[in-house]
Amino acid sequence: MIVPNYMPDPIEVPGNVTTERYSVRLVFIRRVIWLHMVSLALVSAAMTIPMPHRGIPTTGYTLIAFLVILDIVRIRTRGRREEPWLSCAFFTPVIVIVAALLREMQAAAFPVWAFFVGPPCAALYSTICGRDFSFVGCFFLSLISSSLIVAGAVISLHLTGTLATWAFLANAAYLFYWVYDLAALMARRRFGEEPAAVVDLYRDVFNIFGYIPRVIVHWKKHRIWVVPPASHRHRED
Repeated sequence: MIVPNYMPDPIEVPGNVTTERYSVRLVFIRRVIWLHMVSLALVSAAMTIPMPHRGIPTTGYTLIAFLVILDIVRIRTRGRREEPWLSCAFFTPVIVIVAALLREMQAAAFPVWAFFVGPPCAALYSTICGRDFSFVGCFFLSLISSSLIVAGAVISLHLTGTLATWAFLANAAYLFYWVYDLAALMARRRFGEEPAAVVDLYRDVFNIFGYIPRVIVHWKKHRIWVVPPASHRHRED
C-alpha cells in the first residue's frame, strides 16, 4: 500500500535544477544568492532617490499589484523559453516600488535595515561552506550571525524594546522565507534561469495563498486526517 505524503508534491518543471548533479545545483544556488545581493544593492540605491510620499498602504497596494502581474506572467508562460526574460523585464519597477515601500516604513520608524542583514550572512555562508552547503545550516548559521549583528545595531542605535523586537523578527522572518523559498524554487527553475529565480524570491510571497488550497485538496483527495469508520477499523484489527 502506498501511503501518500501529508503535503502535496512541489510543482516541478522538466529539467529543473534538482535533476542536475550536485556541483551544478551548488553553482545555481550561489549564483542566485549573489544575484539577489545585487538586487538588494539596487533596492538600497533606489531608496536614496527622492520620491513623493504616498504612504505605506498606497505603496503596499502598488507593490502587490506588480507582484500579481509577475505571478500572472509566470503562470501564463510557465515552462516556455521566454518566461525567464519576461519575468526579468517586469521586475525593474518592482525594485523601485520595494525601495519606495521601505522608505515609507523607515519614515514610520520601522527598522527596515534589519531586512538587509540576513541575506549577506547567507551569502557569506554559501561562499565559505565549500561543497558542504546545507539549507538548514545556511538558515541557522546565518540566523546566529545576523542576530548578533542586529543586537550590535540595536545597542549602538539605542533602540527601544519594541523596535528591537521588530528588528529581530524582521531579520529572522525574512531570512527564513528567503532560505525556504530558495530551496523550493529549485524544482521550478532550470540551470541558467538564475535571474528569474531572483525574481521568484520577490513574487513568491503570494505562494502561501495558492499553497493552502493545494494542501486542502490534497488532504481531501487522499482522505488524510479522516478517521476511518469504526467497522473498518475492526476489520483491520
